[in-house]
Amino acid sequence: MTECDAIIAGAGIWGCTLARRLAESGRKVLVLERRDAPGGNVRCETDPESGIEIHTYGSHIFHTHIPAVWEFVNRFTAFNGYQHKVLARHGGKTYFLPLGLALVNGFFGTELKPGEVAGFMADEKHSAAIFDAFFRGYTSKQWGRPPEEVDPSVIKRVPVRSSWDVNYFNDMWQGIPSDGYNALFDRLLDHPSIAVETGVEVRLEDGRFFAGGDALPDVTVYCSAPVDALFGYRFGRLPWRTLRFERETLDIADYQGTSVVNYVDTDVPFTRIHEFKHYHPERKDVMAAPKTVIMREYSSEWKPGDEPYYPVDNAESRALLARYADEAAKIPRLVLGGRLGAYKYFDMDRSIEAALKVEI
Repeated sequence: MTECDAIIAGAGIWGCTLARRLAESGRKVLVLERRDAPGGNVRCETDPESGIEIHTYGSHIFHTHIPAVWEFVNRFTAFNGYQHKVLARHGGKTYFLPLGLALVNGFFGTELKPGEVAGFMADEKHSAAIFDAFFRGYTSKQWGRPPEEVDPSVIKRVPVRSSWDVNYFNDMWQGIPSDGYNALFDRLLDHPSIAVETGVEVRLEDGRFFAGGDALPDVTVYCSAPVDALFGYRFGRLPWRTLRFERETLDIADYQGTSVVNYVDTDVPFTRIHEFKHYHPERKDVMAAPKTVIMREYSSEWKPGDEPYYPVDNAESRALLARYADEAAKIPRLVLGGRLGAYKYFDMDRSIEAALKVEI
């Protein structure tokens, strides 16, 4: 085992950011990742036929309004300025998803002006019609339960505005890494005081950490593994939603004209279709290539062996998480974080922000 004085268990965006911070503070860092490459669910691959960067685990768009995060990440990559737009298919028609003038006027056949949206949507029959058309079915497919049973914060993630702005995010800084996400992770970990070992899973036994058959050094472990798995599901399994993807290469230059289209109706089994070439409009050769890659996304309840994607926030899961947090507090030199370790859905910028705030 590589000599070190800090261990990162899990090389997602939280772990890689923290590894870089630790190394630059003078620590010798060992990063252990159970997959065969760093990057977590942001890891990408390049389609050999078309050169398209595929987001292997679903679309990831970087966006932030946090200056410290933007400053940090720009040390390692430039961004292409991509602005994310999401379309929604409902009843055989296509709409811009942000709840604003484009959606409201397109759906109701009205010609509202910016100052009229709030009053129009205050009418319960209008708000109910929008909710039933665009959010009820999609939410039930995504979370496997009626929207009334989903934590309101999840639905509140949908942008609401009274303008014609159809950009999905309104953060000051947005884009896709110009050289791709994999290059970002490679550069984060490119430091003489960082060693990376892949295909290695960290486990906890009787208060000691192990990787493979080896006991790990008695140093601080910064862990982004699922907290319930780390403790052997001692109190039961935390609920997750998982995703399944169906990828298809098509012999056409453009399938849907945008990166993501949500399919909000319940008679369509998948939740959305990704078309990845649109994330790099600056790559003219890729955009003009007579091939495209699409990926249909399906959501389902997590079961052992699946990848955990979205924590299910309810009273039962919060109570169970509290029990695991109490156990974690008993382990000296254990710091939990990231989406899996904290059991909290983080946007990428929030993961970086959390890693920047960890006391080292």
